Amino acid sequence: MFLSQKEKEARYQSVRERMGAENLDAVIARGSSAIRGDGAAFRFLTDFPNINIPLVLVFFRDGREKPVMLVESRFQAMRAKKNSWIEDIRLSSDFFASLLEIVKEKRLDQAAIGIDGLHNFPFQWGQKIEEAFPGIRLVEFGPTLKKLRAYRTPEETRLVKKSAALVDLAFTNGIKRIKPGNTEWQVMAYIDYILKSQGVEKSFNIISQGPLVDAYPASRRKIVKKGMIFVEITANYGGFWTQLARAVSLGKPDHRLAKLHQGAVKAIKEALPYLKPGFKVSKPMSVMEECVKNSGLGCTPVYGHIVGIDMVEDRPSPKNETEIVPGMVFIVHPWPVLDSSSLLWGETYLITEKGNQRLNKVGDELIVL
Repeated sequence: MFLSQKEKEARYQSVRERMGAENLDAVIARGSSAIRGDGAAFRFLTDFPNINIPLVLVFFRDGREKPVMLVESRFQAMRAKKNSWIEDIRLSSDFFASLLEIVKEKRLDQAAIGIDGLHNFPFQWGQKIEEAFPGIRLVEFGPTLKKLRAYRTPEETRLVKKSAALVDLAFTNGIKRIKPGNTEWQVMAYIDYILKSQGVEKSFNIISQGPLVDAYPASRRKIVKKGMIFVEITANYGGFWTQLARAVSLGKPDHRLAKLHQGAVKAIKEALPYLKPGFKVSKPMSVMEECVKNSGLGCTPVYGHIVGIDMVEDRPSPKNETEIVPGMVFIVHPWPVLDSSSLLWGETYLITEKGNQRLNKVGDELIVL
């Protein structure tokens, strides 16, 4: 467990206030990997680093009712007892049957229950709950929970900064394994070793060779003698994701790579003055896109992530009209294209009261090996 009881109480209060505003009696959140909408709210309410088994949490608006976590194995139960905020942890071989028992026990048969993502909630569960308890009303609550977890508190910021520092460490040391003859497996395994040996819970690391970024998990392909090697390192430390996207050149960079690199770095720098409170997300992303195009480059419309407990809480784009506020965390990476070449390049930024803070300390230079 990485966060304090004070952080727990602040989260619980904010969730219960929103439940009250939406007239909800309970919330059901399923928890797994906390990647792309899968379990981030579960982690937010439990501070439990769950593995890829979708556990179930029932959270109540009434603060006198302790949240209930359903787990599949005694190992999970023991670990959750030590490393989560939840006191009422129950073993279950049938989560749905156990969920129905909780509804009866807590007298929720006439309740309005919020669901963390109706699109992820098993259809048959919803159907059978409503059949068994006709007075129950199941309501979408995922977007509300997403808004509540979008911004970093001081405790969370400490974990985000640690995550970024470990990504830097993995890149700085990992590129030493980028040598002709080594396999992609060897390069990325070493990067992942650095991350995991320093306490990273999860990582998402990809690699690409050649002038066009087509990054994917590592394979047996050997590192070539000359050309671009792209790596994207994404790490979750203490529940929070950060990312660094970088390329290195084996031998002298060709003119296309040099131009793509210059265009990407310039575009980020021009966008940063607008990546701050007082602007909407669309403004810095529009500035970045326009700068890439003014450099004579094409622009692939994947400009980064707004990150937190989920690797992709939202996508920054010229069409995203979300207000930028302190505590948001952005991965900014333009993806310029030139003929048959491309480059994904960027890093992580924390929004402050007056601007932004770059969390990755790796420089902007194109490293030549």
